[in-house]
Amino acid sequence: MADRTDHPIHFQQGPTRRAFLEAGALALLGLAAPPLALPAAAQTPKRGGTLVIAADVSPPGLDPQKSAAAHSWMISEHVYSNLLRRDPKMNVVGDLAESWQIVNDTTFVFRLRKGVQWHHGRELVADDVKYSFERMLDEKTASPWRSNWQIIDRIETPDRSTVRFVIKRPFAPFFSYLATPHYSAIVPKDIVEKNGDLQKVASGTGPFMLDRFVPDNTVVLKRNPNYFESGLPYLDGIEYRIIPDEAARVAALRAGSVHYLWTVDPLIDRQVQGASGILLREPDGYCAQHGMAFNQTKPPFTDVRVRRAVSVGINRKEIIASVLRGHGAISTKIPPCDAPFGYAGDEKGLPYYAYDPALAKRLLGEAGFSGGLDTSLEVSPRFPQTVRTGEVMKEQLGAAGIRVTLKQVEWGAALKNFVRTEYDGMSMIPLVWQPDPDAHVYDIFHSGSNINLGKFKDAQVDQLLEQGRTTLDREKRIAIYKSLQQHMADQAYLVFPYASGATEVLRDAMKGYISIPGAQPGSRSRHFFKQTWLG
Repeated sequence: MADRTDHPIHFQQGPTRRAFLEAGALALLGLAAPPLALPAAAQTPKRGGTLVIAADVSPPGLDPQKSAAAHSWMISEHVYSNLLRRDPKMNVVGDLAESWQIVNDTTFVFRLRKGVQWHHGRELVADDVKYSFERMLDEKTASPWRSNWQIIDRIETPDRSTVRFVIKRPFAPFFSYLATPHYSAIVPKDIVEKNGDLQKVASGTGPFMLDRFVPDNTVVLKRNPNYFESGLPYLDGIEYRIIPDEAARVAALRAGSVHYLWTVDPLIDRQVQGASGILLREPDGYCAQHGMAFNQTKPPFTDVRVRRAVSVGINRKEIIASVLRGHGAISTKIPPCDAPFGYAGDEKGLPYYAYDPALAKRLLGEAGFSGGLDTSLEVSPRFPQTVRTGEVMKEQLGAAGIRVTLKQVEWGAALKNFVRTEYDGMSMIPLVWQPDPDAHVYDIFHSGSNINLGKFKDAQVDQLLEQGRTTLDREKRIAIYKSLQQHMADQAYLVFPYASGATEVLRDAMKGYISIPGAQPGSRSRHFFKQTWLG
């Protein structure tokens, strides 16, 4: 891949010019970060006021290094900072790092901004950065992001403002992960050790500070008066109101008691289309998938023929038409919006994707289930779209001789069961967009990951995953992930009914908010609430 000399981050002379591939077609070489700059505003921002968000699910905890739930990230990204972040065009720019340099393919030096303060008053130093990554690498932390950072050989802090990373081998998504809030939030050692973790307390360096957290009710953030970006944030605070029912969230928006929500139901979108004072922002692409995992620690799903029978017993096109009203696409774990890495096409392009109930029955017979198979599918009623998807799949699979019992489980338990494979039969939850192909697949496919979904092991999958994250050539990397997706579909380790998007819905009083493209609203970064104001 050629060097990008038109990129807003300027190249410095150095020993290597090899491109590092990033989400958003980014190439990073030995570079220095540009100064932070706010986009020009058509109106003068007003200070004050509280932005009220209607959230569908309560965060299970607030510790950015321990929670894999998107509803936790939605809070922590406003409280904590990273070394790097993304600008509105998905370019990687400095956050806590004011400059950085790539010494070679495996050595990177970051220089921190001076005078940045934690919310509890202490100054940020290089040892905080070192501690944050070492905490994620510590098995006792049980961080879902541990496998992302096992590439690190050592972290050095030659002085209070300098951090040097030395990694074991070239790592294509390194900078992308450093710029992803939930993968690399910098946390304070003293507060963690005082409280044990950060699940119910918080002290970051971000634009907002935690005021209070009442599970299943509200999360309230207040303005950080010492935030390092001068003049920001404009808001006095952000309040997340937990309103599980989607119709109730829309009613609150119509009434003006909340300013913002995201919706995943196309029927709800149509209800508010054109409503006075309400704006809709359509998704940039189909980026979020539903993922169905099999418990592969015991029969019958240890048998590839049974898993294949489920895959061909599902009519993905019919699900997209009925559940999504056509607003979706055939998908693997790397979604269509992430082309050219992601799959884009019809179900005939992947093995065992085309609907074929006769083949499903034949596969079941070969596996010893000529009389059909009884199993269960666990879903959470917190996500009505997931339940409706499960209902349609149940009917489809019934025609193939697979008799499914739907089990509706509270969201916290459903998420825990899904990640730990503590369910009988099958389990399905909505999955979120990730910033790099590696992030989509490594943690949930690799046999050594603590969140391997379904607990399957495949040496070929592990090999492709390692090649994908250590290959810096873009075209070779694309080919690796295409091979991985073909093999995963052939083995049917997980089933993906579709990829979809979600619409952001906001009051027109909400000014200055910039959506970061490339992700569906249920998982995209809302980092730019910091420059939002109410008018």
